[in-house]
Amino acid sequence: MSDQQPILSDGVIIEFIDGKDVPVAHKDFGERAVVMRDSKNPEGPILYFTEAEWDAFVAGVKDGEFDDLLEEEPPAGS
Repeated sequence: MSDQQPILSDGVIIEFIDGKDVPVAHKDFGERAVVMRDSKNPEGPILYFTEAEWDAFVAGVKDGEFDDLLEEEPPAGS
């Protein structure tokens, strides 16, 4: 797997792993992949992203692309 520690954020575990360790054969993950899973159910479903997909997701979050999914408005200054 990876020598980097998993990140725990709002109930989601995020890990960066070697692309060759991804058990999904339909996509080329390159050297690294990003893995996301629910911290309350770590043995449950796992999402795998290429680095490009992850970078696009992070850019979308920073750009406010998903703000309409928020239940409440973020605090001022966030």
